Amino acid sequence: MSDLITLEIADLSRGGAGVARDSAGRVVFVPFTAPGDQITARVVSAEKRYAQGELVEVLKPSPQRITPRCPAFGKCGGCEWQHLSYDLQWKTKVSGAKHALSRVQVDSNTVPFDELPAEQMWEYRNRIQLRGFRDTLGFYARGTHDVVSVQRCDIARAEINAVWSEAKVEGAKLTRPYKLELEVSPASEGGHVSKAWNAGHSAKGFRQVHDAQNVKLQKWVQSQITPGQPVFDLFGGSGNLSLALAEHAPAVHCVDIQRKVPLADAPANFRLHSGNVLDWLKAEVPNLTKQLSGKPCSAILDPPRIGLGQDFSGIQLALKTLGVNEVILVGCDPDSWARDVSRFVRMGWKVHRLGALDFFPQTPHVESLARLVFH
Repeated sequence: MSDLITLEIADLSRGGAGVARDSAGRVVFVPFTAPGDQITARVVSAEKRYAQGELVEVLKPSPQRITPRCPAFGKCGGCEWQHLSYDLQWKTKVSGAKHALSRVQVDSNTVPFDELPAEQMWEYRNRIQLRGFRDTLGFYARGTHDVVSVQRCDIARAEINAVWSEAKVEGAKLTRPYKLELEVSPASEGGHVSKAWNAGHSAKGFRQVHDAQNVKLQKWVQSQITPGQPVFDLFGGSGNLSLALAEHAPAVHCVDIQRKVPLADAPANFRLHSGNVLDWLKAEVPNLTKQLSGKPCSAILDPPRIGLGQDFSGIQLALKTLGVNEVILVGCDPDSWARDVSRFVRMGWKVHRLGALDFFPQTPHVESLARLVFH
């Protein structure tokens, strides 16, 4: 389609696009717009009740629109919200998490809701993935495999930008297009930048990209776990959210499908288990139930973006069999997370506390948090 329409953006969707209505009353979503913008847009796809638009021209900018910091903004496939103030970004993220709950009939207004925005909105990413060939180094353009050449990344850590030119020179010597992952090691490991050429994503293992916000998440989880109870950290990676809990728990079982490398300095009561979470629970519940002797337990669930999916019923039943009386549910997709919260509620669990945390300033992504209890 190539229909051009004039619109006034009325709102901002939690998916990132501005929201308007055309002359027929149909909702139109247009990325890279701000509430109050008057624009010309091209309709690129349409359904009966809504359409997707592409920004052609800003006829009259909104007072809420700001100048993007990065010259590649709108071309690079990364940031989507550099044209918006951080206050508006955060307000939209919080309202989006609450809206996702309301769609599944969970009231977020009757329990405390913790807001954990980012103080560091720029130069926060400890890991980025670049594409290059010859004299070009940059990121894929939005929706394509064309590479947008850039000289730095404004959301990447300063240490990464400091080695950009060096990486470009090294990449120019390669005879084929390449992928390059740059990562700053944790401060405890020296804060050095490593390069992984043509390796799998997160070549050095998964790690949250915003270190300061990760500390906030860890502290929030710790504050919601009852001391003295055994902890099951399901989909737990290598214990990002549970390793510190071993100090106050008789045992911590961290389970994930990823292959585990034992942590050299982990306490004896912190145990890593490799395998599918539901399969591990089915195999271990009988023995664990005997060991626990009816003592209450805690669980942390941080599943993939799709949420617990078809494994929900089996996992929820296993948790109840183990005597779990509190669950910390973390989700990177508000809809999947809210759906899992509502399923717990329908099984008799109560929402005790909620929250939202920002790992990705300048983008619509938000981490959603819940503490559920069962009595």
